[in-house]
Amino acid sequence: MGGTNADGRGPDAQTPPYRTEDRSGIAGENRRHESRGETMDFDVIDARPRLLDWAAWALFLDIDGTLLDLAPAPDDVVVPADLPQRLESLSRRLSGAVALISGRSLENVDRLFPGGRDVAGTHGVEWRRSGKVDIVGAPWPDELTEWIREEARHLTGLLLERKPCSLALHFAANPKIEAEVHSLAMTAAALSPIALKLVRGKNVYELVPAGTDKGKAIERFLSVPPYAGRIPVFIGDDLTDEDGFKTINRLGGLSAHVGSRATAARYRLNSPEEVRHWLARLDSLIGDAP
Repeated sequence: MGGTNADGRGPDAQTPPYRTEDRSGIAGENRRHESRGETMDFDVIDARPRLLDWAAWALFLDIDGTLLDLAPAPDDVVVPADLPQRLESLSRRLSGAVALISGRSLENVDRLFPGGRDVAGTHGVEWRRSGKVDIVGAPWPDELTEWIREEARHLTGLLLERKPCSLALHFAANPKIEAEVHSLAMTAAALSPIALKLVRGKNVYELVPAGTDKGKAIERFLSVPPYAGRIPVFIGDDLTDEDGFKTINRLGGLSAHVGSRATAARYRLNSPEEVRHWLARLDSLIGDAP
């Protein structure tokens, strides 16, 4: 590839010792105000030698739309048979520094990926490392759920997903009601006895305790072993992942968005299938490293 690399150096800048012709790697780093980049080989993911030390990465992965293909409803997603084993392999190679960063609750994540993995659930409200769980924020007010359920009776196609610490309002079955769902959620946030913020995702609005997001969850992991001192890498697809991308960028790590929309992420993958291929390639590269 001609021209300069992401850090302004020429095409002869240092690259890792193991090259590959695989062109399914992360897409090129976007310039500061661009939303898309051209595809780059995996081995020129970044010209800075520190970032090429794959075995020193801490890997943070969103689930829906990133590891898994999206489905009409959260319970309809399918976990590819080889994916849990792939995550286990990467975790071993990275000394345990692999965590799932999801909007799903811990209980829901565990149904998809059993084994008590390190997870930030409910957009960072639930946090688990080495089997120890911590909940950030006040308990969810059940009376608010009942009020929303009553007010939403006329909204055909709305699915309410009650989580331990939040409430998601899914409207994928009827996107035409988005404006009404948004208005209902905003009113609910204003009436809530605890401080809430409204998080927007793909065909969903979610009410979560204020003061939490995926970026803060990632920073918390990076403050403790085995994540501390490692190079943070985060892959996500949704608007709820933007806080994570911004945190990773600020910390000098690698951020990758799955899809084609405008994003703060500096790299791009096209689909969950491509993410899974990318993870397989990463697993192989770390395993082959001297």
